[in-house]
Formats: sequence, structure tokens, C-alpha cells
Amino acid sequence: MAKKRTTRYLSEVRKRYPEGFAQLNRMVRQKGAPGMPDWPDWCWLPLGASYAVVSGGGPNRLTATDSRTADMGRLGALAAWRLTKGVYWLEPDAQDVHVTRAWQAPNVPVDPTLGAERFVDNLPQHCVYVALPQADRPMKAGPLRWPLGVFIHLEHDANNGRPELRIVVDTDGTWEGLEPHPVLLDRPTLLASSRELAHGAMGTLLQSFPGLGDVGDSEELLAEFGKTVPFQVWPVVEAVADPDVVISRWDMPGERPERAQPVKGSDGPRWEPAAEPTRWRVSLAAPRAGLRAV
Repeated sequence: MAKKRTTRYLSEVRKRYPEGFAQLNRMVRQKGAPGMPDWPDWCWLPLGASYAVVSGGGPNRLTATDSRTADMGRLGALAAWRLTKGVYWLEPDAQDVHVTRAWQAPNVPVDPTLGAERFVDNLPQHCVYVALPQADRPMKAGPLRWPLGVFIHLEHDANNGRPELRIVVDTDGTWEGLEPHPVLLDRPTLLASSRELAHGAMGTLLQSFPGLGDVGDSEELLAEFGKTVPFQVWPVVEAVADPDVVISRWDMPGERPERAQPVKGSDGPRWEPAAEPTRWRVSLAAPRAGLRAV
């Protein structure tokens, strides 16, 4: 089901933005060229490029209430994901450590600590899709609907050079149900990131709704609300970036995931999308030799 869902999202991009992937490919090929922007290799393409595609480029701008604003995050994740099309599943041992125990531990919710190096060094591909366990989902994982999965990728903010983790939560299998959420990796914790994001969002909201500033500590309330969805999927995010897990291909246990690399051509490097999704197991131990999908 996850393979079909993710492939369907790519088709949705082509329907909504027929030239979107081609435009992004042209932009990423300009990386580091004379007079053009550059960015770290762990980010495939900064989201400013997706903003240009969704807004129409030039002087066009997206407002906070524009329904297309979320498309920027959706397009950015899917453009990076299509390079390798990795779909990840947590095996029971990894699920037990990273998901089940996390939600059964005392004093949950604990505010997760961040750290750019952990994700820059350990995220196995430019963008991954992790299917969340449905049959054995934790019963204490908050009041929100338990998601189907989450896209995870890294962003380099072209305006200030800050590293960000971008998660797009697959809430219900629909395009509109893909919810983008930024996490500022240079902040100490998830709540600290949410507070900074809330501060910026509050300034925008007050321009349209001045009365919000009179409702108690509205900025802190917005920060707590803003971290809710990232917090819900955080155990899975931690799992796929854990240096101690073993990630192996579903039907080829000896193979490990790698980030995409451009193909050298006569007209310069090209980024080619993977032919089809590849399934990966996330486990605490290497699988037995000869394991095959059934």
C-alpha cells in the first residue's frame, strides 16, 4: 500500500505542476555555477526552488492563507524522494525500541533533543518515506489520528544558511492530507524549534488578526500546538537516523541504501529518478542471509 500511495503522490505532482520536476531539475543543475547559489550536498535542492514552481516564479508570492503554500513542502519532499524512491519499514525490534517504548516511557511527552549532525550524517537518502506501523500502533501516541507514514528530508535555508529537517506527514493517503512541518535543527529541542517558528507565525497572524495578541500567552500555545504532529512521528524519525540500526533491502539483505548521485552527461550532470520504489527494512540486527520477500 505504501508503494502505491507514494507513487500516486508523484502522479499528483505531474497533474498539478506538469513541468514541476523538469523545472527543479534545471535549477539543481545550476548548483555552484558562476553567479549561481550553492548549498551542502546533503540537501538536494533548497525549498526556495519549490516556492518558485508553486508560485509561478518572478514577482508572484504565496500568502499564508494561500492553499498552495503547503504544496511547496509537498513538492520539495517528493522531488527529492523520487531520486531513490525508498520506502522504509520498521522491523518489530526497531519498532519496539523506537516507537513502543518511547510512548510507554515515564514522563512522556519528553521534549526531544535535536542536532543537525545526527541527521546530516545518518539520514540514509536525500528523502525517505517511512511507513508507520498500523497493526501495532501505540495507543498513547497523542490525540491525533495515527498517520500512515512520513517523508523526511533535509533543507538548507538559502536565506540564512540554517539546517532544517523537513517532515511531510502522510495523515490519510490524500494530497491534502500531506502535512509539511519544518524543524529547526540548530535549536536545542523540538519545542525550542516550535517556539521560534511560532514567534514568526504569530507576527504574520497579528497583521490580519490583531486581537490574537490579547488571548493569554497565545504564542506559547501556538508553539505547543505546532510541535504536536512532529512530536507524534518523532520516534520514527529517530529510528531511521539511528546509526545503530541496520537498514537492508527487503529482497536483497546485503544491500544498503545510498544517497542519489548525478549521472555525468555530455551536457553536464543529470539527476535521474529511480525506476520504481525500493523497500527497506529498519532493524537492530542484520537479516539472515537468503531472506526473501513473501
